[in-house]
Amino acid sequence: MSILLDSFFEPSASGHGGNHRSAQILELIERSQLAVTRLNRQLLNNARDRYLAGIGSILNPQTAGFLLKHQIQVQPSFKSIAFCGFQRQLYDQALAQHSGCKLLVWEATKNYVAPFVAKDQNFKVIAIPQNLESFVPDAFHESLSTEIQALAKADIVFCISREEEWLLRLHGANAHYLPYYPPHAIEQHLLTIRRDRAPKNRYLILGSASNPPTRQGMIEQIHWLKQIRQHLSFEVDIVGYKTESLQEYCDETFVLHGTVSDNQLTTILTQTKTALIHQTASSGALTRIPELLTAGIPVVANGNACRSAHSYSGIYCYDDLFELLDRLNQPLDPAPMLPRPVTAEKRFIDAVQHLSQSSPNATIASL
Repeated sequence: MSILLDSFFEPSASGHGGNHRSAQILELIERSQLAVTRLNRQLLNNARDRYLAGIGSILNPQTAGFLLKHQIQVQPSFKSIAFCGFQRQLYDQALAQHSGCKLLVWEATKNYVAPFVAKDQNFKVIAIPQNLESFVPDAFHESLSTEIQALAKADIVFCISREEEWLLRLHGANAHYLPYYPPHAIEQHLLTIRRDRAPKNRYLILGSASNPPTRQGMIEQIHWLKQIRQHLSFEVDIVGYKTESLQEYCDETFVLHGTVSDNQLTTILTQTKTALIHQTASSGALTRIPELLTAGIPVVANGNACRSAHSYSGIYCYDDLFELLDRLNQPLDPAPMLPRPVTAEKRFIDAVQHLSQSSPNATIASL
């Protein structure tokens, strides 16, 4: 029997942090000895048909009945109601067609209607938000209260950060912390980098400059490092999608690599002295930091970036330019091995096994 997995990302050792988190989740599900069927969200094939379906969903009395039944608070706009109505149709069809266990592992939590439809069809729901979507700048989403209402509808929620666990529990969700730990293929590659490291006097900034919060943090970070450069001697490699667009902010201290191959990135990670992460308004570096530490690379990060990672050995946090200078003046030892979150992994596996076998009226409290 298989369970139904709903994710936006392909579980992959390549790609970005979202792919890596999905790969971790799939690996844990496989350890629970259950098969997985991925939810097919291709209800319609093109944007025009989806737009027309959105209009139809507004006129469909079932949409209003669904919103009223579950008291879902959505913005009174065409876009919000059309989104809700279309997603209701998509999940209604996908869940009805699933012939395996009535368990939805819901990673695509931006689609906030999913748990309500699932409960209507007597499915159990495990929610695994990659982040709280309401906190993502420049993205379409409903209010934080609507998102929390949907997550609280799940039987259990596994959060990637302590802060999200705390917030969701305050609002009645059965939330637990499942930190990111690199899945096997990524872990083995990172251990090879750890073994082969030969650090030089170079720092590394790694991230996508196409992401507005990441770009904003990189620009501020460059300004701070240019001031620190008056007191310390170093060079900085900046790696990631569209980082070459940061040229106007840089001087000869910075080498802009843009997108690099896996082999090029491996070489840079092997040679870097320390990874530097600086974020302004953001959800943190919740996959990047564990991977860097697994590779043996110490991390210097500001408070926004290192949330939920303060307790890890090998990470050095700062809140202002003077603290950053102080951190970079210190000898930074190679990062020790990141401990595997065994207890959290077991809690997740137990929840998957329990809910895949439960009757519609069973609860997770028996775990």
